[in-house]
Amino acid sequence: MPTKAPRASNLELLRILCMLLIIGDHLTGQGGIADYSTLPSSFVFCLIGCGSRIACTVFVLVGSWFMCEQPFKTRRPLSLWLSLWLYTVPVTLLCRLAGLDVSLGALRWAAFPAGTRQLWFISDYLVLLLCVPLLNRLLHGLPRRAHKGVLLVLAVPLIVYPTVFGQDGILGDTAWMFLYDYLLAAYLRRWPDNRLSRLLSRPAAALAVGLGLPLVNTAIRAVLEYRGATDGKAFQYIAYYRTALGALPGLLAALALFHFFKNLDLGSNRFINGLAGTTLGVYILHQVPVLREFLWNGIFHAQAHHGSAAYTLLVIVLTFAGCAAIDTLRTRFIMQPLQRSRAFTALCAKGDALAAEIEKQSD
Repeated sequence: MPTKAPRASNLELLRILCMLLIIGDHLTGQGGIADYSTLPSSFVFCLIGCGSRIACTVFVLVGSWFMCEQPFKTRRPLSLWLSLWLYTVPVTLLCRLAGLDVSLGALRWAAFPAGTRQLWFISDYLVLLLCVPLLNRLLHGLPRRAHKGVLLVLAVPLIVYPTVFGQDGILGDTAWMFLYDYLLAAYLRRWPDNRLSRLLSRPAAALAVGLGLPLVNTAIRAVLEYRGATDGKAFQYIAYYRTALGALPGLLAALALFHFFKNLDLGSNRFINGLAGTTLGVYILHQVPVLREFLWNGIFHAQAHHGSAAYTLLVIVLTFAGCAAIDTLRTRFIMQPLQRSRAFTALCAKGDALAAEIEKQSD
């Protein structure tokens, strides 16, 4: 019986770096540690917080790259939903028992976390996972010209309008952009001879685009933040390009970083792969609404270190390490026994059978 090939660590390393970027943006945006009073400080803190939405797009591209060529597995969305619920409910209850300010609304949200925008990335990623059978059926046998046409048509409301006008269009919900990223990743994988992939397959070009575009945005934003010019049109565009998934500069940067790491040969490293497996758990845990303010200023006292870039970087690493350790224990002692249970196995079997029927093409 052939053994399963070890998982390459190049894209797993990228997932780890992306989670560090996401934590950096959350800390500087939520913790009160960022200082924009001097130009050097403004640049450093804008740089620390520049890459979170690019990182979100990279996460979707990495997942889509593999899912578009694999049979649907109910295990993925079911495990993610359980992970979400097994963090929001216990953490919220523990915060309430510890005497933190936890409202009745927060308790209701903890019981139904996927139905709100509190953890928007996880909610929208769940939507994408559930749509995979439909997307794969759409893509099965789709000619290259038709696939490209779908991408071009959808690009008008999802990319062109937001980039030109600096605001969301009619399809402004991020779930739409996740679906688009899936179709885009499938196109790039099935027809790798396209012009964009040929350009970004050159390491120098990929780095120039992947690092250059965020750096330009960071430099302009730093100057505007330092001058206090945050009410004008220029800042509106710069801020939107930093945070919008459909803005072309961010999408290009994500595609460039994805291609750069995809073409790296790092072999298979168990530590990197294991650490990358905790990233979604890290995202959920450090952003549980009732916990995040306590995390930043009850545990790390971020406001007391206002303006310290070195302390900011330390908190980012410690947050990732601590949440990853907790997620590893949760996976080992809670998730794995649940995934081996009869109920979980039965649900996965039924979900896989339904997905196979959806993906199956009629003769």
